[in-house]
Amino acid sequence: MRRGALRTRGPLTALVLLAGFGPGCDGNAEGVPAMMVTAPPPDGAVTVDAKVATALARVDPRFLSFAVDSSQVAGGMWWSEDATVQGGTGSQKVPPFDFSRARLRALAAPLAPAFLRIGGSEADRAFYDLSETPVTAAPPPYELVLTRSIWDGLAGFGRDLGLTLFFTLNAGPGPRDAAKRWDATNARELVRYATGRGDPVEVWELGNEINGYPLIHGTDFLLDGAAYAKDLRTARAMLDADAPGARLAGPSSAYWPLVGEMNPVMDDTLREGGDVLDVVTWHYYPQQSTRCPVTSRPAGLEVMLDPDALDEVDVWAGEVEGHRDAHVPKTPVWLGETGNAQCGGAPGISDRFAGTFWWVDELGRIARRGQPVVIRQTLSGSDYGLLDDTTLTPRPDYWASVLWKRLMGPVVLDATSGTPLLRAYAHCAVAGAGVPSGAIGMALVNLADAATPIGLPGSGHRVDAWILTADTLDARDVRLGGVALAADAEGSLPDLDPRRLDFAAGRWLDLPPHSVAFLRLPDADAPACR
Repeated sequence: MRRGALRTRGPLTALVLLAGFGPGCDGNAEGVPAMMVTAPPPDGAVTVDAKVATALARVDPRFLSFAVDSSQVAGGMWWSEDATVQGGTGSQKVPPFDFSRARLRALAAPLAPAFLRIGGSEADRAFYDLSETPVTAAPPPYELVLTRSIWDGLAGFGRDLGLTLFFTLNAGPGPRDAAKRWDATNARELVRYATGRGDPVEVWELGNEINGYPLIHGTDFLLDGAAYAKDLRTARAMLDADAPGARLAGPSSAYWPLVGEMNPVMDDTLREGGDVLDVVTWHYYPQQSTRCPVTSRPAGLEVMLDPDALDEVDVWAGEVEGHRDAHVPKTPVWLGETGNAQCGGAPGISDRFAGTFWWVDELGRIARRGQPVVIRQTLSGSDYGLLDDTTLTPRPDYWASVLWKRLMGPVVLDATSGTPLLRAYAHCAVAGAGVPSGAIGMALVNLADAATPIGLPGSGHRVDAWILTADTLDARDVRLGGVALAADAEGSLPDLDPRRLDFAAGRWLDLPPHSVAFLRLPDADAPACR
C-alpha cells in the first residue's frame, strides 16, 4: 500500500494531535523512544484537524457493546472449526454458554457499561420454557429451548457486570399461526418472567434479520415489511402490558458489503410500523468468511486496510438513516450487529491484528454519524469473538475495545486528517482521576505501510499515548508501546499505562506503519468538553 502523503494546509480550527513510537529515535521512555522532528515538516507529514468548539454528536455511554449469540446461550448449532454450514447457521452442536466462568467475567468487566445482546439466526428458532420442569427437546419447528436456568445465568451475568440486556425474541416460523401472523404467547412467558425478576432487560427486539428469512428458514418463509409491521404492533401491545417502559427494536435488517439490503424490508417496515419502534436496528459485516454459502466480498487481510472497503459502512448507514428520516425521524438508529466477517468470522483474518483497523475505524465512523450504539458480534466464540471462547485469550480487537472504553467518551467531535490512509476520530475524553474538564480522547488508524509524521501545532501540549502495533498483519498478539499484551490467569489486565509526551510548537512525531493509536490531550481545554 502507498503511504499517506497529504498535508492539511491553512489555519487549524483547534488543538490537534499525535504521538508515535519507533526504535532508533530520540528516547522519551526506556525501550520505547519517540521520534521528534523539528520544522520544517518532513515529507509525508499529516496534520490532524479537530474542531472542538461544539459537539458533532452524542452517543450512548454504552456505545461499544457486544453480543453472545443465541446459539451459544441455549446450546445450539454454532460455527465449527472446519468451516461447514447447514441451513445458514453453524454445524457444531455446543453446550449452553457458561456465564459463570470467573476469567470470562474478569475480561468482560472492563467493557462495561454496555448492552449485552442475545441474538443471531437461532434467536428465531428458540422456544422459551421457564417452568420448573422444562421440556427436554424443543417442539417442532423450534430447535432450541431457553430454560429458567439458562436465563438466570445470563441475566445474573448482566446484573453482576453492570450490563444492560438487549434480547431478540423469536419471530420465525415457530410462533406463528396458519396465516403466518406472529403469536406473542411464548414470548410473553419470557417477558413476564424477566420483568417479574427485575432483570436488566431494556430492549426487546422482534426477530433477527427479517430480510434474511428465506435464506435461514426456507424460501417459502418470506416476510415483507408490511406484514412484519403488523407483528411489531402485536409485540408493542404485549410489551406495554407486560413490560411497561421496555423498548422495542427492529427490523435488524442485514446489509451486505457491495450489495446492501437484499430482499429490502427496512423502508416498508418503517412506513407501516415505525411509529411503534423505539430503536431502528440494522446489521453490517464488511466481508464474508469461507463459511458463507454466498459472498459479495470474500474476507482478506488486505480488505481491512482498503480505504474504500472501510468507507462503505457510511453508504449503508446513510441509507438506513434515510429511511428513518422519511418515516420516523426522531427514532434512533443502532448498528445492532456487526463483526469482522459474516458466518462466524474468517479463520486467520478476523482474529488477527488486521481486524483492529476495521474495528476502530467503524466505531469512529458510526459515532461520528451519531448512531448511539454499536453491538459487536461476539464477546467470545468462533473467529470473530473478542475472546477465544476455549482459552478465553483476548484477541487484538479486545485490547482496542478496552482502550476505546477508557478514553473515548460519549461526546463526539469532528476530526479530519486530509488523507484516507490516516483515520482520525476525536471525542471528549472519558472523565476520571487526573483527566481535567476539556480533555480530548482520540483514535487514529494508520493504514499506511510507512511511518507517518504527525503534527501538533500550537504552543505545546502534553499527550498521553497508547500505540498498538504487531509484528505482522496476521499476528495474534498485539503490542502496546512495543510490549505484548496479555491477561493473567485470573483474567486481570496489565496496567495499560500511556507514554506521556510533552511537545513544543513546530515538532512532529512518527506514527508507526500499520498501527492504531489512542491519544488523550489533557490540556486541550475544548469548549465542547467543559
